[in-house]
Amino acid sequence: MNIAYKKRIIILFILLSISILSIFPYFFNNYIFSQDDLIFHRTRLENYTQAIRHWDFFPRVFPTMGLNFGYAADLFYPSILLLPFALFRIVGFAFVPSYYMYQVLISFITATTAYYFLYSIKRSEKLALVFSCLYTLSSYRLIDQSVRGALGETLAFAFLPLFVLGVYSLFYTDKHRWQLLAVGMSLLIASHLITALYSFVFLILFILVNWKKCHQTQITGLIQAGFLTIGLSAWFLFPYLEQVNHLTFNFSNTTLWPSGLNFSLANLLINSIANVSAPFTELKPNIGLLLIVFVIISGIHFRHLTSVNKRLMWVTFLMIILATNLFPWGLFKVSILAKIQFPWRLLLFATFFASLLATSLIEQFRLLSTKNVLLIIAISSFLTLGFNVNNLVQSTTQNNITVTNKNFSDFYESEIGHGKEYLVKDTDFKKYFAAPGLFIDGIPYASSPNQINNDYNHSTYTVQLNRTQEVQLPKFYYKGYEVIVNRKVVNSYNKNGLVTVTLGSGVHSIDIFYKKTMIQKVSVLFSLFSLGILILKNRMNKRRLSK
Repeated sequence: MNIAYKKRIIILFILLSISILSIFPYFFNNYIFSQDDLIFHRTRLENYTQAIRHWDFFPRVFPTMGLNFGYAADLFYPSILLLPFALFRIVGFAFVPSYYMYQVLISFITATTAYYFLYSIKRSEKLALVFSCLYTLSSYRLIDQSVRGALGETLAFAFLPLFVLGVYSLFYTDKHRWQLLAVGMSLLIASHLITALYSFVFLILFILVNWKKCHQTQITGLIQAGFLTIGLSAWFLFPYLEQVNHLTFNFSNTTLWPSGLNFSLANLLINSIANVSAPFTELKPNIGLLLIVFVIISGIHFRHLTSVNKRLMWVTFLMIILATNLFPWGLFKVSILAKIQFPWRLLLFATFFASLLATSLIEQFRLLSTKNVLLIIAISSFLTLGFNVNNLVQSTTQNNITVTNKNFSDFYESEIGHGKEYLVKDTDFKKYFAAPGLFIDGIPYASSPNQINNDYNHSTYTVQLNRTQEVQLPKFYYKGYEVIVNRKVVNSYNKNGLVTVTLGSGVHSIDIFYKKTMIQKVSVLFSLFSLGILILKNRMNKRRLSK
């Protein structure tokens, strides 16, 4: 028992070391380089912290986001997994250290789930540690984490191993863990919808390719996993469907970006071999030197590979092809597949399978001695250090904007994302941001309104009208707002993307707050009920097995 306990401590120490290294040496800085998505996620993080301070774990609309117009980032980009960051802030840590501690925590979860994934399959601590190291310290993950500031994708890295393990257990083991498949998919949905969408697409393709293996047990497991996923994710899925059924949003018109369509296999190979790290303005997506070397080795020694490694190689090659312009993405510019925005996002999946392929090659070529395992971890760590340091140097040289504890809330206050995806279609946000106040019949209200932010998610305005007119409140429209005029609830509606009411002549006191819809409230209870049933069944199964 003492030996087993010490072994677990050593493994946890290695996983924690890998996690810290992934963000090293950034956390020694008292600033964060602002690149690509960081400002949007900075706003999400701080707004969700504000929501948690008011015990609102599912705020749906962040009331102060977008110059106090209120933005439904939480409604379409779930925030519940940001809770650790919010807790860091609430207990007193400043923004920058809270951000870095949160990133280390995500890395540790990623390293742990990766370890758990391969150990569940191989029952080998060494193989699991190698896979965890290669996956957690992979270049594309580091790009997401510290170059792009792509918080959603970084979280998705942490839960993809659980999803794949659930699928694997259904088709290749006698222990059909459909519950794990559902949990993995639910966490992907809570992390990053685009990754969840493509995970579902790949699952469908996998089922079609392996249809002969789909017996009653697999089909039943998949159906059960589907229902459980819906139950666990109801808190997000049902409100999402309610809004898109009621309104048309900008994200419905997503198209593929030229930067993705121009990404070639040559770009991927050169960037990977060079172990390139660059600021987002010169971003060079890749999967890293170590993984690309293993992929090349698998091709060279294809004839000598085991049947499993041959299949892994082909899957890895397929993911690499899909991530580049070798695949005719231009044919899908107006399809649901265009939600990916830029195809090199699929390097997330290429990274997973390349890491798995590399680990399997190490096993096949019998390189699993303690010395070799430590050497591989050391090489991966060295390349990671070079990657991160190079990015810091280039960002410093280019004088990239930095987010600090003093200025993190002072600039880009109107930031709501590059594509303003969660606004109602055709909302003229530039017009509203230029005059952030009431609009009367489409014209800015001449008299400055008396606005009082009484408390969280509650604003009050006064307006004087000479006749019956339309009053557009400075709140982006989403289903779920309640407007009270002179202490009476009135009907509100969407007018050019703003919450609008029609009022008669006279002086009016207007109160507005996001009350939330019945579906939003009930769906949370439904998910909690589903989670409770899952936990109860697991405990019952453990008791039955222990007897």
